[in-house]
Amino acid sequence: MIHLPSWLRATLAGVVIVGIAAALAWREISHPASLADFVDDWAAAAPLAFVVAHTIASLVFIPRTPFALAAGALFGGVWGPGWATIGAMAGAMSGFWLARYVNDGAIDVEHLPRVGRLIERAETGGWRFVLVVRIVPIIPHSLTNYAFGLTQVPARAFAFGSLLGMAPQTAAFVKLGQAGATAVSGAHSWIEPLFWGLLLLGLSFAMPKLLQGRWR
Repeated sequence: MIHLPSWLRATLAGVVIVGIAAALAWREISHPASLADFVDDWAAAAPLAFVVAHTIASLVFIPRTPFALAAGALFGGVWGPGWATIGAMAGAMSGFWLARYVNDGAIDVEHLPRVGRLIERAETGGWRFVLVVRIVPIIPHSLTNYAFGLTQVPARAFAFGSLLGMAPQTAAFVKLGQAGATAVSGAHSWIEPLFWGLLLLGLSFAMPKLLQGRWR
């Protein structure tokens, strides 16, 4: 791993802190309508604008759910899941690598009181542990990315577990976003994406129980 100089690590940490403060001050930017306006302003490169915005949002603790809803409204049920997944994964890996490079061994999380054993379990569990954490979204998306970046969990395991864990809810909210946009437009084809959205959302809630029985 490349070791960054201390001044650069401090600068990166400072930029993230400022970004988080700005995101808290202007919380309305995470509204799906605001995201749609932003992407419309960059219509010539809408998918790229969406992915960039999603990545930045993941670094400053803006939830990914509004982005999945916006993806469904903007790109539909075919392309929406793909762009929402790319954005979520880009944000996840950016937060993961940022935490790993900025920390660079400064915090030995394995020996922290109370959480040390949990960290060791995460490192032993690999992608399966990441998958479980993603499926049960108790910890916010951004915090999960940073937290795993502080551990010794391999990047490939984090990426694979994150991809599998985020997929059901991402697809569900994309479908719900598509249904909302279709209903607002006055078309009558909103029932099908609403059905699939609710079905996928229910499946995502049931998956922890299913996996618990399979891996017990």
